[in-house]
Amino acid sequence: MTTSAGQQTNILSLVNTTIGLPTMPEVLTKINEVTAGPNSSAETVAAVVSKDPAVAANMLRIVNSAYYGLPVRVSSIKLAVSVLGFNMTKKVALKAAVFSAFGKKREKLQQFDPLAFWQHAIYTGVAARTLGQQSTMFADSNAEDLYIAGLLHDIGKIILLERAGPKYLACLRKAGQSGRQQFDVELEDFGFTHADVGSVLAIKWSLPEDLAIAIRYHHAPARDPFHRSLSSLIHLADSLAWQAGKPSTSGTVGPLIAPTVYDQVGLEPAQVEALLPRIAEDFAASEMPW
Repeated sequence: MTTSAGQQTNILSLVNTTIGLPTMPEVLTKINEVTAGPNSSAETVAAVVSKDPAVAANMLRIVNSAYYGLPVRVSSIKLAVSVLGFNMTKKVALKAAVFSAFGKKREKLQQFDPLAFWQHAIYTGVAARTLGQQSTMFADSNAEDLYIAGLLHDIGKIILLERAGPKYLACLRKAGQSGRQQFDVELEDFGFTHADVGSVLAIKWSLPEDLAIAIRYHHAPARDPFHRSLSSLIHLADSLAWQAGKPSTSGTVGPLIAPTVYDQVGLEPAQVEALLPRIAEDFAASEMPW
C-alpha cells in the first residue's frame, strides 16, 4: 500500500516519471517571496494576489464565507490581507489557488463527479478542523492547517484523472466492480496510490512536511513513522465524510475507520459522534468552489 520513509526517493521518482506534477501556482510562490521580505505590507501582498484574477476572486469568496464571520463584507484584496494577516493570507491563498488550479473540470466522468469530489474534500477539511479543535493532541496546531490537510488529502485523485485519465477511470471501475479499496487497485495498476501522488505534490509545492506525510499515510495512519496523530485525524475525517454521504468517487468502497485512530486523535468515539452536527453545520457554512 503506501510506502515507508525509506522508499520516499523511489516514490518521488516513480510518480514524477509516470505522470508529472504541476508546479506551484506562481501567485503562491510570489506571496511567499513578498511576505518573507523586510518591506512587505498588505499593499504589496494584495498587488501579487490581484495579478491572478481567479485566485483573487476565490480568496474574496473564502474570506466572506460564513465560517470567518466577518462583521462587514470584504470587497478588496488589500482589506482582506489587512484583516487576515500574512500567515492566514497565505493559507487562504493556498486554498483559493487549489480551487482555481484543480476545480476547472466540471463534467461528470463515470465514477468521478468533480462537484462530489470537492464536497468530500471540503467536508474532510471541516471535520479535521472541528475534531482537532476539540482535542488536546492538536492544541499547538493551527486550525486552518488541519483544514488544509483535510482539503488536500485526496488531491492525488485529481492529478491522476488529469494526467492519466483513461487508465485511472479504468482503475476506479475495477475497484467498484471488485468491491476492493481504491488504493489497493491503484497500487496494483500504477505502482503507487493517490495518497503517494498527493504527498509528492505537497513536497513539490514546499508545503509543510507533516502535511505531506499525513496525506501519504491517511489510509494507513498506523504506518506513519513521524506524524501519526495528524494522519490519524485525516483518516478519521475522511471516513466521516464517506459516512455522511460525501464520497470522493462514486460506485467505490469507502474506507473503514481504523480502530487505533481514536487514541491517536485523542477523542472517544462518543465525542466524535457528538461533534457530527457541528461538522455538518460548519460544512454548510463553508466556502464551496462552485
